[in-house]
Amino acid sequence: MAAQSGKMTSRERMFAAVTMTDLPDQVPCVPLLMARGIREGGITVDQALRDGEASAHAKAKALEKFGGDVIIAGTDLFTPVECVDGCELDYLPHAQPSLVRHPTPNREAFYRFKEKYEREGFKPSDRVLQIMKEAQTMIKLGYKDTHVIPTPVGGPITTAQLMTGSSEFLSYLSEDPEYALEVTELALDVVKNVCRLMFESGIDVCNILDPFNSSDILPPEVYRKHGLPFQKRLFAYIKEIGGIGFTHTCTFTQPIWRDIAENGCLNFNGDMYPGMEHAKRAIGGQISLMGTLSPFSTLMHGSTTDVANEVKKLAAEVGYNGGFICMPGCDIDWTIPDENLKAMIDTCASIKYPMDIAALGDLSNVYIAGNPKHPGKRSSSVAGDVKVEAGKKHELDTSPEGEVYEKLVEAIMDYDADKAKQWVQVGLDRGISAQKIVFDGLSLGMKIVGDMYERNERFVTDMLKAAKTMDAAMPLLTPLLESSGSDGGPTGTVIVGLVRGNTQDIGKNLVCLMLKANGFKVIDLGKNVKPEQFIETAEREGAVAIGMSVMTNSSTVYVEKVAEMLKSQGKADKYLLMMGGAAANRGVAEKFGVRYGLDANAAVSLVRDHVESRAAA
Repeated sequence: MAAQSGKMTSRERMFAAVTMTDLPDQVPCVPLLMARGIREGGITVDQALRDGEASAHAKAKALEKFGGDVIIAGTDLFTPVECVDGCELDYLPHAQPSLVRHPTPNREAFYRFKEKYEREGFKPSDRVLQIMKEAQTMIKLGYKDTHVIPTPVGGPITTAQLMTGSSEFLSYLSEDPEYALEVTELALDVVKNVCRLMFESGIDVCNILDPFNSSDILPPEVYRKHGLPFQKRLFAYIKEIGGIGFTHTCTFTQPIWRDIAENGCLNFNGDMYPGMEHAKRAIGGQISLMGTLSPFSTLMHGSTTDVANEVKKLAAEVGYNGGFICMPGCDIDWTIPDENLKAMIDTCASIKYPMDIAALGDLSNVYIAGNPKHPGKRSSSVAGDVKVEAGKKHELDTSPEGEVYEKLVEAIMDYDADKAKQWVQVGLDRGISAQKIVFDGLSLGMKIVGDMYERNERFVTDMLKAAKTMDAAMPLLTPLLESSGSDGGPTGTVIVGLVRGNTQDIGKNLVCLMLKANGFKVIDLGKNVKPEQFIETAEREGAVAIGMSVMTNSSTVYVEKVAEMLKSQGKADKYLLMMGGAAANRGVAEKFGVRYGLDANAAVSLVRDHVESRAAA
């Protein structure tokens, strides 16, 4: 691959990197100036989403201020689901929109929409039309001559779960896969139509955002059956109509890298855990890669030196022979500092091809996102635990009681509801209390499955199957637990929800599962929860704790507001306040005076410790 002579336009640079037909002149950069770009135009995101022309001018100002090799129309993955009757989004001023209502939460709603869709055909939402206007304005301003114009579009299976709700769709995949395929089939057609309109408006690339395929959520074999075939059909369609398709999938994707490389897209982008350098070695010869500067720990919280060094490390480890575009691993926050954006873009521009890696300096203590030594790497709450498996806890306990606990753990791990019910009854017949059956048997099984999930040994679908197994056995125990009160284990009500501006609820759902499995009553407020809702529900339900999930930095303000409202009401010490999620960390939590939960297991420990300390006081 020969080096180009002379300076390329941004458009030429991007296409050289994406197609891997030649080396670009320098490392290309996609700074993801979507919601963050709108800020430079002096308008809010909710205004821009309703006015494509204003959005285009705002992003043009951001491009002129910071630089970069693309100008992006649109902001998020909700454009296909917004074209489904009944979908409701909350347009937020400083972040992507938030999904408030799933349009087809049950079969009746789905078939009603499907019948209308087949009768009347696809109808674009007002916002799809505004994104088309945004792209056309960018073209009129001359940017297509010099830059690439992409847009994000939700992928087929991701759109399908947005139609029904994530937990519901996971249940369909497990219990009614044919219905899940039917929903995804319709979602694919909607996605195709959105892509068609985007290309007709002059957009160059549809970046298909399909985070639901992450191996943090779906087992690889489920992705290969329910996700990959739809991706292949979508990218074949995009190619057929003369467009270009990229794939974006977040977090842990290593088990499906080779599948993604063969799904028909020209570029794979996302977080690429456990590290983009590993993806380069695995599939970098087949497909170009884009990413994965850490958007939170580095771009938000790091220094300009941290940003520059991480870009250099990515260039040296991933971009040394081309086929690489530098980009934050996921969307960037409204409040990312100007100087860090400039450091990312300017450092990319300074690294020329053919690359002189030695000239980049000593990078031995710099790590790519996903590496265990990266400052943004969040270790699991089970990282230091002795690995617990079924058959270990009671291997020396041959008593009748020990046998019951062992069989209950096995039932949970095998998702065997009949076995769980059988051994609950055996335990009761042997005189074991309901509390011990729950906490030393069923809950222990849930804890083991949860630990295995944290170690990437099981998946979200496995957690849900384990929880349903436990649920099947609980009717035998609930009357006994209610009559005996709180003896034998923790008790209390916990209010849980995603704060405003957040829609990805899988982590929140896992927290709810684990709290329930450990004997707590959980009130799940769902998504896009206002601060006053947390407090009003906690007061009404007599809660002991409030758990808030935050996925973007701009949404942490709502956690702070809950704490401030309680303080102003003289109730600062009434509840345990805890936060978790992608934008949460210990430092932010301490600043707000709340507790930080690393994952679902940590959340359980926080609530249990809080309840026990109150009982001892």
